[in-house]
Amino acid sequence: MESIVPKLIKTLLSLVSTFILFLVIVVIAFYFYLLDGVEFNLNKSNNTLSSLTERFEIDFDESSSVFFKAREQDIDTYIILVDPILKRSEKILLKAENITLNTSLDFRKTLQFATEIILNNNTDVNLINPVAIKLRNPLLDISNIKEQDKLDASDKDYFNVSIKAENGKMIDGEIDLGKFDFLLNVKQSSKNSILDSYKFKLKSSKKFPASYIAKFFPDVESIGDSKETVSFDITIEDKFVNNSEMSQNLNGIIQIRNTTMRLKTFPVQLKPEPIRRLNLDLNIVDNIGQTSLIGTVYNPKKNLGLQTKPNLQIGGTIDFSEIQKPDLNLIVNGYDIYFAKLENNNLNGVTDLTVSIIGKNVLDLKGSLKIKKSSGFLVPLTDTEFEAEHVIRSLDEKK
Repeated sequence: MESIVPKLIKTLLSLVSTFILFLVIVVIAFYFYLLDGVEFNLNKSNNTLSSLTERFEIDFDESSSVFFKAREQDIDTYIILVDPILKRSEKILLKAENITLNTSLDFRKTLQFATEIILNNNTDVNLINPVAIKLRNPLLDISNIKEQDKLDASDKDYFNVSIKAENGKMIDGEIDLGKFDFLLNVKQSSKNSILDSYKFKLKSSKKFPASYIAKFFPDVESIGDSKETVSFDITIEDKFVNNSEMSQNLNGIIQIRNTTMRLKTFPVQLKPEPIRRLNLDLNIVDNIGQTSLIGTVYNPKKNLGLQTKPNLQIGGTIDFSEIQKPDLNLIVNGYDIYFAKLENNNLNGVTDLTVSIIGKNVLDLKGSLKIKKSSGFLVPLTDTEFEAEHVIRSLDEKK
């Protein structure tokens, strides 16, 4: 989520900044006609507007309009784009019922702004008043958001832009992720759109698949079951994006019921057994998540119908101060857990276990095993305590 927000901002603000430049020139020409208010349809056959729509891959209905009204030394300005469609590389990124842009232009500043453009080929964006943008019922396809260059936040010449979206729908290709609202505050310079603060809320759709979550965890092979249900309601907020310290704040609830998780590998050379009938509760308050996971690790040598009780439980806290690198402090308890060697399934057994999992990039694993049965080993396995490390994210991995 963290990476989606600035990419979306750049797409919207590149369009906004061009419209602002276009507006100030039009306002000068029509100032004395604006005392009673003047409305123009946005005719896409106009050469200037046509080049803008082509450049920024935007389309809208012919009923879209721009409205000006002079008020003392200010000129109130409104743009309404009806049924807008924003594309990237000819793929639809964003659709909405309408997008409204609202700002006011100081006539004296507008004259100064235009003079600098004409005489000095210079644009002092500090002369532009704050701009407010609202998206009504937007549809956002995050599969068409591409990586972009890092923005330069050192530019001191800018005007403020706020972008608000309500009752939006987020999809990833054919996958319905859920409903969203957001409020973004941006500093728009002549070159960059610099994110200043944001609040983003996402609520899951009724058809959200647990399988979507698996791609964020390299050790997970798959998550999913025909009887599963997934629900979440999360809010990500950052009031000081450009602060050198971590200021991102995460709150929300995530619940998963009756799914199955299959792992790719274990920290030791054992065959990964799926965790079935998995139920997960995660409550996050100001970046600290309290988690509880209950599931069943079946013994393939026993009748599955007799293995009805959960025998695996994981609980503890997760610190999401760095959302992409959560800090774990978990305890795992299991009984009658079946295990088998990865290279030879004939070497197997049943154990009770207790394991602590602590860390972020490299997990420290400490625990004990109470061996209840071992088969195929020349020397029977005995109870043991252990310490191990498991790397989930390389320390030199690019951030």
